[in-house]
Amino acid sequence: MMQREKVMVTMISAYASMAITQILSPIAQKFFIGDSNVGNIFIKANLSPFTIQAGIFVGIIILITVRGGLVGTRAKGLLSPVEVLAYSALNSAMIMSAILFFLPEDMRNQLMVNSKFAKIIIGYHDWWLILPVVALIATGFKKGTDMDR
Repeated sequence: MMQREKVMVTMISAYASMAITQILSPIAQKFFIGDSNVGNIFIKANLSPFTIQAGIFVGIIILITVRGGLVGTRAKGLLSPVEVLAYSALNSAMIMSAILFFLPEDMRNQLMVNSKFAKIIIGYHDWWLILPVVALIATGFKKGTDMDR
């Protein structure tokens, strides 16, 4: 059973990854096309901005989730199976939406034309960023003081 703390870590890591990706992707892009270097190291590669952004995004999520130290040692706040399913769906949609949003706009538009699922994920991008937080707040009010025990 997934714990509330693990859901929070996943959400926090996804939001943090989006912010870090926006900051690091221009620097990484320059590094991978050979315009800048770190010490004497540079890489001349033909990587698309999407590949760099998606790589940074996924890498930061993994680092924060695995090594972030955000989950305490107490195992409180177990979620019902319905809540786990809802959180998992919302977190997955948020992560997919963020990754697809790294694509150039013309590619996103083409993807939306070819896939109904992609149209939903891309078309409601802002909602996928907001809904996981709304769900956490809503279940927090529902659970009340049960989580403090």
